[in-house]
Amino acid sequence: VEQHPRTIAVVAVGDWLPERRVTDAAAVAARTPTRYDHVPLLDPIVPIIRSADLAICHMEVPIGRPGAAVGFVGRAANRRTLFSAPYETAADLRRAGFDRCSTASNHSNDQGLAGIDATLDSLDAAGLTHVGTARSPAEARPSVFDVDGVAVSHLSYARNSNTPWPADSWRLNRLTGPGAAVRDVAAARKAGAELVIVSVHVFVEMQPAPDAEDRGLIEAITRDADVDLVVLHGPHVVQPLEVVNGTPVFWSLGNLVSGMGEPGRGKYGDPRALDGVMAAVRFDEQTDGSFAATADPIMLCQRRTTRVVYPGIAARTWPGLPPGAAEDIEACIARSAPVVAGLR
Repeated sequence: VEQHPRTIAVVAVGDWLPERRVTDAAAVAARTPTRYDHVPLLDPIVPIIRSADLAICHMEVPIGRPGAAVGFVGRAANRRTLFSAPYETAADLRRAGFDRCSTASNHSNDQGLAGIDATLDSLDAAGLTHVGTARSPAEARPSVFDVDGVAVSHLSYARNSNTPWPADSWRLNRLTGPGAAVRDVAAARKAGAELVIVSVHVFVEMQPAPDAEDRGLIEAITRDADVDLVVLHGPHVVQPLEVVNGTPVFWSLGNLVSGMGEPGRGKYGDPRALDGVMAAVRFDEQTDGSFAATADPIMLCQRRTTRVVYPGIAARTWPGLPPGAAEDIEACIARSAPVVAGLR
């Protein structure tokens, strides 16, 4: 039987933050009895998401139980903001075409262990796989899953937490140095993974390039572990795509959906927080059974007024854009093109 080289397409996107402008827009779009519908916010990019063999979201905050409070729901003892996403979020992400979400971030423990459990329960109910937080030690171990005949593993870590870390380390994957990731990648490979993707949520915000500590961390991981793709979250603005030790590294995917970029929000009022990048990576099998990666950064532009996300470069030529959208998209591209080479 002739064996054809295998190819899979992967996309990954930036932070999902259910701030008030987002939940308000989703509430307007919803139809009874659903409280929120986020799919209209993603409609312009849904075809790209659905075209991938594996589409990965980053759920930065816990997802609440049905009917629970949403958005900003209080402050931690250290005055850090606590969030909760609507229960409807998971099903909406699945309808938009996502297959999987990373869940390790500085907000993962905002609602404590009950919030971690609720998040994973809702993702399960929607048919989304997940990694980064866990309900049991077994669930926390690296897993391998099939994507069009290719064995894939996806790992997710947080560099910091706005609230105290869970007492059980397996509840939330923490990355203080390269060791945990290097060990987990080795375990995934031993379990049969042909491709390994690593998501990392870092904590230095609003900078156009990685800081020295994060760079050193990722350089060590890509040097000492057999990793095929690294995507980073947390800065809330886009950072470059770079090949590090032969591995594509998207230093920051920025935000996918948030309420940032609003005047009067201090540093989070920066319009750069409206911009994101979709990591689009094609993996082609080589004659030796390894996979070569071709990585492309796709420009994503969220409009401040409507919170709808557009594929920036492609949408330039679309007829019938809403009033003001073309100008917003051009401003988004102008902000991001000097930072991320090769945007499409």
